[in-house]
This record gives sequence, structure tokens and C-alpha cells, in this order.
Amino acid sequence: MRRYVLTDTPGAGTTSILRCLFDRSPVCTHALATYLGRPVSRALIAEMQRITTEEIYEQQVPFVRNLGFCAPTGARRINFQESLVLETSHEQSYRSFGFELIDIPAGDLADRVAVVNSVISRPDS
Repeated sequence: MRRYVLTDTPGAGTTSILRCLFDRSPVCTHALATYLGRPVSRALIAEMQRITTEEIYEQQVPFVRNLGFCAPTGARRINFQESLVLETSHEQSYRSFGFELIDIPAGDLADRVAVVNSVISRPDS
């Protein structure tokens, strides 16, 4: 079974795009720890080794880019400038663990969904 991660930064619109994908992965936790300047736990290091060694997720990761703003919510307490820094942290973490990011640029929701569908509909290689 192919397992795709769909990743983004706060406010990028992933919830609107999501259907049968993993919304976040241990790599996102790594990116957040890096962004916050926190040490990466032994458990997370072990999980990162497991998911890369066992190839738990597809190597191609749809990366939902920011929409040009980040609206605060009760759960989202990050401003737009901070979200851009976190976006960079996500990008660096995924690439450092060997994943290929497929950009999902800002745009119409239907267009973004179509790009994600084109990625996950590709035949197994």
C-alpha cells in the first residue's frame, strides 16, 4: 500500500485538500522541534530512522505552499512571518531525510486538489 504524506505550514489550506492522505508525519515533528530550537528526542530519532529505512512513506511528498497569509485561530497561534520560517524548516527537514517535495502552489482549491491527485495517482514505479 502506498502511503503519502501531505505537508504544509499553518494556514496553507491542507485541511481543505485532505482526503486519504497522512496529514503530518514524524518529519513534521522534526521540523517543528528544529523551528522551536528544541532537542530532537531519542524516540523521534528512532522513528525517523525507521520510516526512512523501511520506506514507510512514498518518497514524493506533496508540499502545500502558503497562501500569502496565515489567519490565527484558537489552535493556530503563529503569524504569517513565523509560518514562512516554519515552512522553510519543513522543507529542510523533508529534504534532509531524502524526500522529494512536490510543490503545491497557492491558488484555487480545485487546482491544488488536482495537483495532489496527479501525484498520488501516478502508477507505482
